[in-house]
Amino acid sequence: MQNSAGNLYLVFNGEIYNHRELRQELSSYAFSSRTDSEVILAAYEKWGPDCVKKFIGMFAFAIWDADKQLLFCARDRLGIKPFHWHHDPSHFLFGSEIKALIAGGVVPRPDWQSWSHYLHDGFYDHGDRTFFATVNSLAPGHFMIVQNGTITESCYWRLEDHCDVSSDIGVDEAAERFHTLLTDSVNLRLRSDVPVGVNLSGGLDSAGLFSVVDRLREKSNPLHAFTAAYGDKRYDEDSYADDVTSFSEIHQTVNQLTSKAMQQELDTAIWHQEAPIGGVATVGYHALHKTIRDNGIKVSMEGQGVDEILAGYAYFKPPFYSDLLEQGKCMTLRQELRSANQVDSDLRAIRDYRDGSKSQKYQDGTDFLASECISESLSAARFPKPNFHQPFEDSLTNALYRDLRHTKLPRVLRMNDRLSMAFGVELREPYLDHRLVEFAFGLPSTMKIHQGVSKYLLRRAMKNDLPENIVSAPKRAVVTPQREWLRQELRAFVLNLINSKSFASRNIFDPVAVKSRFEDFCRGIGDNSFFVWQWVNTELWFRQFCPDSAFPSKLES
Repeated sequence: MQNSAGNLYLVFNGEIYNHRELRQELSSYAFSSRTDSEVILAAYEKWGPDCVKKFIGMFAFAIWDADKQLLFCARDRLGIKPFHWHHDPSHFLFGSEIKALIAGGVVPRPDWQSWSHYLHDGFYDHGDRTFFATVNSLAPGHFMIVQNGTITESCYWRLEDHCDVSSDIGVDEAAERFHTLLTDSVNLRLRSDVPVGVNLSGGLDSAGLFSVVDRLREKSNPLHAFTAAYGDKRYDEDSYADDVTSFSEIHQTVNQLTSKAMQQELDTAIWHQEAPIGGVATVGYHALHKTIRDNGIKVSMEGQGVDEILAGYAYFKPPFYSDLLEQGKCMTLRQELRSANQVDSDLRAIRDYRDGSKSQKYQDGTDFLASECISESLSAARFPKPNFHQPFEDSLTNALYRDLRHTKLPRVLRMNDRLSMAFGVELREPYLDHRLVEFAFGLPSTMKIHQGVSKYLLRRAMKNDLPENIVSAPKRAVVTPQREWLRQELRAFVLNLINSKSFASRNIFDPVAVKSRFEDFCRGIGDNSFFVWQWVNTELWFRQFCPDSAFPSKLES
């Protein structure tokens, strides 16, 4: 889009949810449309780079300023929308997908540092690098100016600067404030010219979101809810989703993914993702959005982000307990340990956390890596482990910040944006409204974990909106039959990959160690299948994007 004066040109991906309110502040601008795109142009014209501080939304955009001969690029605070770029002496290329840069002339080559961190540490989407050499990602909360061949990147939003610690606030007041902020966030995200759906798992996060959406929506417009299932009652969440929707009139659709369909969808999913994916759950979510598209829904909401702002995962408890010990709150610590009803294991977890002996855990608290299966060459060339910024005073808040900014949320947001946009579905994230995130990070840790219960504040905030069995339900750490499928239905598929000539020739894994570890896994040794999925992810990615690549005997500097 071009501005009214004809000197600014915009390309934009995302939504500015408060564009109506900003339009009133920009009343002197000669608007020719009712779009949020034109509001971005008007805002830049008035406030320059500071315009991004005015926006509530998810966005990645670039503005060519013809008068100043500069390109202004920006990404939203949490990184919900992607922005990839490449720079060489003659070109600056950018796009929402890396395939656009490849089409523009970038030669696809693996970035070995990213692959090393993924395989050795389980990290991906944790920094500004991508899995492709010479392709970077603009960091969340940053803007970039490109002028005369020079790139200047600036941070416009640091979470630690915007979350005043509210230690004197009571839990009831905090719950009411959280509920109010969520309501406003959903209200803004219900602005749409097309029907809006909800991705419903049946867990507390999506159930809370569903209840707010259901209360605020125009009752003349039907509400559509979509749930992924796998044909296994141990993991399927459609029955939990039924509990959520039992008090509302909606159109509910359950999409069931089979192991056969998963195998058929896998290459397509990786093609869209351009990076390793999360496993069966990601493929199931990919297929779910095809169903959403086929049902005529172009906008859907999901409950992503609560675990990262209110300590939803099991691995958040050790730093929380460690903080209580450090702060001399021994009585509170004893109450927490007794409430969790696993004193011995929690005491071991505290000790391990404090001495750093077991710092790498999956979201369910299990071990998930198999470093002995990595080739000697790649192990010998191991890159230093990332040293993540820790801007807060306590361990729990720094652990939450790590997940929000570096390890957990960035990869999930990348996966969810790619799989939804693959089918033209706009996925909105109400819990990741930056105002809600700032508020949550300023709250005491005891409002996040309380008497052994995680996400305590959300439970308090939703106590009048949801049935008690949903409010008090524990988090389900495993929600797909990935482990069982890899051992049974997909076993031949995995064996075909790890026995292939290309897998052996890449010099990334030790094929003998991989086969031995997979045999142990198939015999039932270990509960976490992440390392098996790493083998599958890696080989399929290389086949798609860099089929002739192998880890070199000597890395270029």
